[in-house]
Amino acid sequence: MLSERVQRLKERALAGGAARGAPGYRAYARMLAATEYGAQTWGQRRAFMLKALAEVAPIAITEDERIVGEHLFCEATAELDSSPWWNEAAERQLDATDFDESTKQRIKDVLKTEQTQRSAPFATVDGRSDEAFAEGWQKGLYWAYGITQNHSVRDFAKVILIGFGGIRDEVRRCMRSCDITDPEFAHSMAFLRAAEAVCDAGIILGRRYADTARAMATQCDDPQRKQELSEIAQVCRQVPERGARTLREAVQALWFTHILTCAEDGINANSIGRLDQYLYPYYECDVNAGTLDYEGAVELMAELACKLYRDYDVQQICLAGQTPDGTDAANDMTYAVLDATERLGLIRCISVRLHSGSPRKLLLQSARMLLRGGGIPFFFLDEAIVPALESFGVRHEHALDYAPIGCVEITIPGKAAPHPVSGAINVAKCMELALFDGNDPRTGEQLGPRTGALEDHATFDDFVAAYKQQVEHAARLVVHCCNRGQLIQIEREPLPLYSTLTDNCIARGRDIHDGGALYNYHSIMVYGVPNVADSLLAVKKAIYEEGSVSAGQLLEALRTNFDGDEPLRQELLRLPKYGNDQAEVDGLAADVAAHFCDYLREFRAPFGGFYAAHLFTFVWHIDHGKHTGATPDGRRAGEPLAYSLSPQQGRDVTSLTAMMKSLARIPHCKAAGSSSAIIEIDPSNFHGEAGEKLMADIIRSGIDMGIGQMQFNVTSAERLLKAQQDPEHYGNVQVRVSGYSSKFSLLSREIQDHIIARTKHWG
Repeated sequence: MLSERVQRLKERALAGGAARGAPGYRAYARMLAATEYGAQTWGQRRAFMLKALAEVAPIAITEDERIVGEHLFCEATAELDSSPWWNEAAERQLDATDFDESTKQRIKDVLKTEQTQRSAPFATVDGRSDEAFAEGWQKGLYWAYGITQNHSVRDFAKVILIGFGGIRDEVRRCMRSCDITDPEFAHSMAFLRAAEAVCDAGIILGRRYADTARAMATQCDDPQRKQELSEIAQVCRQVPERGARTLREAVQALWFTHILTCAEDGINANSIGRLDQYLYPYYECDVNAGTLDYEGAVELMAELACKLYRDYDVQQICLAGQTPDGTDAANDMTYAVLDATERLGLIRCISVRLHSGSPRKLLLQSARMLLRGGGIPFFFLDEAIVPALESFGVRHEHALDYAPIGCVEITIPGKAAPHPVSGAINVAKCMELALFDGNDPRTGEQLGPRTGALEDHATFDDFVAAYKQQVEHAARLVVHCCNRGQLIQIEREPLPLYSTLTDNCIARGRDIHDGGALYNYHSIMVYGVPNVADSLLAVKKAIYEEGSVSAGQLLEALRTNFDGDEPLRQELLRLPKYGNDQAEVDGLAADVAAHFCDYLREFRAPFGGFYAAHLFTFVWHIDHGKHTGATPDGRRAGEPLAYSLSPQQGRDVTSLTAMMKSLARIPHCKAAGSSSAIIEIDPSNFHGEAGEKLMADIIRSGIDMGIGQMQFNVTSAERLLKAQQDPEHYGNVQVRVSGYSSKFSLLSREIQDHIIARTKHWG
C-alpha cells in the first residue's frame, strides 16, 4: 500500500512529468559564466554555469515533499538551454521567457558569440571534411559520434559518503600540490578550478534549500508540516555539503547530485547505478539505531521514484549482482526498491543483475513484477559481462561493480568514460554490399570496397569473407569518427561534474574525456545479426549446396524486391531461421557476432582506450531497415531488421525453450558493451503463484544458459491490437520497447506494429 502522501506525489508526477523546472535559466547561467564568473576555458564555463544555476535558479518546496529539489531547467526551453548552437527555436524560446529585454539580449549576445568562438579541431583529416564520410552515414551503413552526453553513472556513493565539501577539499589539496614548473600545470589548474566550481554548486544548492525550508517553517501554521520543513532544513544543511548520516540524507544527497548531473548535460540516460549497494549501509545503520524500519525505506524509494518519473525513462537503477568478494549482493534495499516500484505502478527503469548464486526470492519477486506487464525489471548476467570487461583489462573487483546505463549500456560507476552507443554498424547492409560488390543496388552508389558480387565467389567461405571485409571497412570508418569525436569533445564539450565524480580525474587534473578516467572505451552498436545469419544460411543452402537457385537469379530477385518472384521468397523463408534451436543457423549468428566483437578489439581509442561491442539496436533497427534492401532471408526491402539479438519478428516459431537456446549460442562474454534481447511471452499460462514460479524458472534457465541480457514482455498480440485500435480504453498497457518500457499508446504506429509482430511464446 502507498501512503496518502506518496499517492499525492505520484499523482503530481503523472500530471507534471518532466515539464517542471526553470525555463531559460540554464541559458541565463551560461551567460553569467561567460560574463561575470571569470570562466576562461570551456570546461570552466560549464562548471561556472552549474554554480550560477545553483545560485540564481528559482527553487521551491512543494506540499508533501520530504525529498526536495526540482530540475534546474525546463524541457519547454530545451533548445535554448541545452543546444550548443544558436537557432530560431532557441530565439523563440528565449522570447517566451520572463527575463527582461535587456537580459534576453545579453543571453542572445553571449550564446551567439559562443557559437562563433567554439573551435572545431580535427574537423578535417588530410583535407577531407565530414562529407568524405557522409555517404555511408546517410545511407544506413553506419553512424558514429564519439561525443558523449548524459549517458553516464556518476559516483553518487562518493558524494553521499564525503559530500561536495569533502570532494572540494580533495580538489584543493591537488591544487596545492601542483608544481608550477610542471608542463601540465596550466592544464591541470584549469580543470581543478572547474572541479572546485562544481563542488561549490552542490554546496550552494543544498544551503539554498535549507534556507528556504527554514523560512517556510517559520511561517507555517500546520504543526506537522512545520516539523517536516524543519527536518528538511536540517537534512539540506548536512547534504550534499557533508557526508550523509542517515538513509534519508543519503537519498537527498543523491537527488541533489542527480539534479546537477542533468543540469550539466541534459536529462536522458543519467543513470543512478547500483542504488541498493551504496544506500544499504545507511539503511542498516538506521535500522540498528531504531530510527527507520523496512516500510520507511520503501516509502523513501517510492518518493525517489516519483522525483525521477518521466514518460520516457532511461534513468536506470541497477540492483543486486555480486559484492567485490563475489558473494551475492541482494539486500533489504534491493527489495525495498522493487517493492516501491511494484506498489507505485509507474514505469521505471529498473534492472537486476543475476548470477548463478542469485536467490530464489529475488527471482520470484522479479517474476511477479514481470507478469504485471511492462517488462520491469530486466536482467544482466554477471557470468557474461564480468569476463567480457576483464578481457579488456578491467580489474576483477571493478568489473564486479559494473552497472548498466540507460537501456543496456555498460559502465564501471565512478571509474570509466564509457562512450556508450558511440557508433553503430548495420551488418545487414554490409551483407547487401557483399552481395553486390560493395554497391548499393537501390541507389547505385559505391558504399563499400569492391569485394566481388555473389556470382564471383566460388565457395560459400569466399562469400563470407567478402561480407566480413565489408564489415571491417565500415568498422574502420566508425572507429575513425569516434576517435575524432572524443578529441572534439575534449575541446568543445568537457564535462567537469562528470569528471569530478570519476576516479583519477582530480588526481590527474584532466577531464573525463581527456584521459582523466581510470578506464576509457567506446561501445559500438550492431544492427542485423539475426538477419545476416538467416541470409548466410539461405545463400549457403540455396546457392552453394542445393543449387535450387542461381546467384544471378537471387541477385535479380533482391534488386526487384522479389517483385514477381514470390515463390522464391517463400522458398527462402522456409529455410531454417535463427531462434528455433537450429545449430547451423545459430552457429552462423554466433560467428557474425564473434567477428564483430573480435574485430573491434583490434582498435584503440585516445589515451589507450579500447573498443567494445554493443550487441544492441535500440529502436534504430526500424530506421536502418528502411535503408536496407531485400535480403536473402526473405525479408523485403525497407522492412525492420531484427531487434538486437532477438530473432527477426515472427520467425522464432518452435518454442520459448528453442528460442532461448538460440540466444545462448551467441558469445555474450565477448560483448563488453552488453548484448540485448527481448523475450516475448503470452500470459495465458501464467496464473497465480504457479505462474510466478514458472516465470522464475524461465529466468533461472536464462542464467544457466549464459544469456548475457534478458528483457521480457508478457502480453498477447490480441491485447496489443485492442490497445492500438482503441487506445482510450486499452492504451494504458505497458510494454518493453527496445531497452526501455513505455505505455503502448505513446509509441509510434510503426513501433507498435513491430511489437505486435514479435512472436509471443507460450510458457
